[in-house]
Amino acid sequence: MSALIGKWDFVSYENLDAYMSATGVSEEHQKVARASKPILDISNSGDSWTIKTTVGDKIKDTTFVPGVEFESVALTGQALKCTVAIEGNKMIETQKAGGVEIIITREVSGDDELVSVMSVKGVNATIRFKRG
Repeated sequence: MSALIGKWDFVSYENLDAYMSATGVSEEHQKVARASKPILDISNSGDSWTIKTTVGDKIKDTTFVPGVEFESVALTGQALKCTVAIEGNKMIETQKAGGVEIIITREVSGDDELVSVMSVKGVNATIRFKRG
């Protein structure tokens, strides 16, 4: 079983403002993001994986098969084309929207920390989670 599977509670973020500015997120959405404490719930059933992201009262369920492109919608409402690769304790998600490519790498560190590094246009933000 992958160490990625489980519930992950928000701990901290680094460089989120610069990252959100680089992605073009509105100031309104930036305020919400800064105040939020996201929760991830990652599960696996056969070939399919699901990431349930809860941010305040918004819940986003994303189900995918690694290596197969799928359409998704960001919590901001933006349409995305995504692909995810699973490499051991690492999940690498590529999101494309309007000519912009975002890479999100989620990796388990030790037994109880998930580090999510989001990259766009050379700007990185890191969100840390602990196993819930």
